[in-house]
Amino acid sequence: MSRIDKLIREVIPEIRCTTKWHKPSQPLGVPFYGLPDKGWMIALWSFKDSVGIGFIAGTLLHPEPPVTKMAGPWNRAIEYKARRIDIHNDKDFDEKLIRSWLKQALELPGWSKID
Repeated sequence: MSRIDKLIREVIPEIRCTTKWHKPSQPLGVPFYGLPDKGWMIALWSFKDSVGIGFIAGTLLHPEPPVTKMAGPWNRAIEYKARRIDIHNDKDFDEKLIRSWLKQALELPGWSKID
């Protein structure tokens, strides 16, 4: 996750990060990234065998990230839905594509407010 965090902060230097939803499966919480004028745009999840990068306005990204089964308050918007990509190994880490999605996320709606 540190590699992804570093990439996010490199592409969007002014990004803010917090953790939400501390639970047994994510005792340190789920990292959310966003900007005050946009809201939360990106979230990270760690799974037993992978790391997930979620984009709040994922259905508006080109190409659209492949994982569609995402639950949460950010996924209730009518005009767009969150999408995620799961990274299982270095081969799955397509830095060029992830950079493209991060840059696109800057132009798309976010979720909630950042105080």
